[in-house]
Amino acid sequence: MAQLPDRVAEAMYEAASRWRKDSGVRSYLGMSGIGGTCRRKIWYGFRGYTPTALEGRVQMIFSMGDAVELQTLRWLEQAGYIVRDRQQSFELLNGLLRGHCDGIIEGVTSRPHILEIKSASASRFKLFKDNGICETSPEYAAQVQMYMGCAGLDRALFVVMNKNTCEILTERVHFQKREFDALVEKAREIISADVEIKAYGKDSRECGMCDYRMHCWHAPYIQEAPTCGTCFHCAFHGIAPWCRKHDHDILKWGMACPDWEFLDASLDVVPF
Repeated sequence: MAQLPDRVAEAMYEAASRWRKDSGVRSYLGMSGIGGTCRRKIWYGFRGYTPTALEGRVQMIFSMGDAVELQTLRWLEQAGYIVRDRQQSFELLNGLLRGHCDGIIEGVTSRPHILEIKSASASRFKLFKDNGICETSPEYAAQVQMYMGCAGLDRALFVVMNKNTCEILTERVHFQKREFDALVEKAREIISADVEIKAYGKDSRECGMCDYRMHCWHAPYIQEAPTCGTCFHCAFHGIAPWCRKHDHDILKWGMACPDWEFLDASLDVVPF
């Protein structure tokens, strides 16, 4: 017998597709993404450009990571480890660079560790096992370097769960001051840039998976929320945001005013 369309499932997928839109726009550059290989993508996120809408089922896959994190924390504590300062926040560069760690774990060794919990598909998990978590994911590696540097700790612990089998992989990471300083400088450069160049070609796998590919290659793309960062009149003096239209500091980053004009950043050079 032919099946009718599953209206319950369709409604759930549609609701999930709205999740990121309803969660609002970040008003800062996230430490979780500073290790990305495309500076243009990081710049779009910091400026508040509207990301490409995710299919509901894909959004559900990402959201499952939150559930894995909560369960992993519970099992760590039941195993006798102490996890404190959950979601501790860190800020640098006048609050424009921010991050939140999963916690600080005690009992791994005599020293406390930054705790970072991840979940992975079976294929991704195999890459982590074969090549190492930090080698496989520069973004994850950079993330814990930022957290260690901000927290004043010299160790971090990754706990990764295979979503297919619940197999667990751990990896300890040491703090590298030179790497931390380089990441902070990278963030400073991205924050102060008028625009960043495109790192990949239009038909590349990286661009095909990017949240901001529509702004790069299919402009003008809809901007759902007006923000200072997406305004033609926004500039930076160092890392201080400035409004050219009204000739004053932008005191509330992430907001906008009635004089907002969309900045089409699809080109590699913005025509000011």
